[in-house]
Amino acid sequence: MKATAFSSVDKSEDQESMAVVPVRSVRRRNVSDPSSEVLETTDLLQQILAKLPAKMVFGFTLVSRYWNEVIIDPKLVCHLKVPRNPTAVFVRRSVMHNDNVKFTHIPLEGVAGGGGARIRRSTVSLNLLENENFTNVPFVIGHSGNGLMICSSCEPRCYFLYNPTTKKRERIPELKTSVVISMHISFQASGRHKIVAVYSTSDKLQLHVLEPNKSIPHWRNTVVDFPVLGLDVVNYGYGVDIDGVIYWPCYKSSSLMLFNVREETLQWLPEVPQPYNKFSGITYFGECKGNLRMVVNSSMIGPTFDMLELKPDHSMWFIKYHIDLTPRVRRTNWLPILVLALLPGEDQEEDDSYLIIHILTEVVSYNFKDASMRKLCDLCFRPTEYLYLRSEPWNYVHSYLQNPTYPRLTAS
Repeated sequence: MKATAFSSVDKSEDQESMAVVPVRSVRRRNVSDPSSEVLETTDLLQQILAKLPAKMVFGFTLVSRYWNEVIIDPKLVCHLKVPRNPTAVFVRRSVMHNDNVKFTHIPLEGVAGGGGARIRRSTVSLNLLENENFTNVPFVIGHSGNGLMICSSCEPRCYFLYNPTTKKRERIPELKTSVVISMHISFQASGRHKIVAVYSTSDKLQLHVLEPNKSIPHWRNTVVDFPVLGLDVVNYGYGVDIDGVIYWPCYKSSSLMLFNVREETLQWLPEVPQPYNKFSGITYFGECKGNLRMVVNSSMIGPTFDMLELKPDHSMWFIKYHIDLTPRVRRTNWLPILVLALLPGEDQEEDDSYLIIHILTEVVSYNFKDASMRKLCDLCFRPTEYLYLRSEPWNYVHSYLQNPTYPRLTAS
């Protein structure tokens, strides 16, 4: 009897447990994600991106249109740690006709860290007008600086500001003059840039500056007087921009022409003292860590040559490095050497710079710190190509670094 009583009690408890309990609907509260708020705050996002390596930030331009606009903002570019070392070098090959302008692209990423350079066997061309009325128009590189290039077409003549990192380009307004001698990019401390053009009209040289404008960019005449005339004296095709000052060398002397873009003043430095009795042309002319560097033909005797540096007060040139390639080559007579690029390194205090040079059929890197050399790749030039590369390097060798700055001609 007790067992039966217990079973009836258990049965009633089971029925109560099996009873349907009504489910009360609970309204879900929207909780904001802090990470999404961060990503939607432009100023905060730029502060975060400025702490990251520049190469990583470049890849974020593909995330969305908003991210692309944030990254190419000049405010971020000013604080972004853009790589100091050139990313690659474009070497223009010899051409017989304008429709055959080709370049050899030599990547330099990883060279400072001990890596090599794998070049494409086939040359490349710069076709910047694929979406316009005329296609397959060859382009040549006129000037390169801080990741941007000024490219010009052969026929018809037009100029573009081109970014090889983002593949973006913007057409430069036509400068209605007789002859455009050269165009240069000058970068300002604010992160913006201006374009400077040297042109001649009626046997007179003039300077125009392309000013950023909220509506339409326009050329403005600086009305500066050139202290030295004659295109056979100053090499206006070899301009180097350092902190808003453009330096132009001379063909057969150590004189310099300086144009301060901010102040719009032109200065002539006649015969800057240099350590050679004879000045016979320039093999390299560029910038390294804020200083002007130069390699002259007079120093290239056999497998040795010197790299000069200009003192900050422009008082004289002095020998910064004596480069000896004897461990690499045993020829003591004249040796064909081409300077392709200078990698300043990432360390401001310790000189960890590399020089990229072409010797015979090889591209090698030379470490200034320990004078070590390393082969990067094989590269052969025809005799005519070498003649052009050696006599006019400013027209045929152009290095560039990765920079996400969109080529802007208008103020944002």
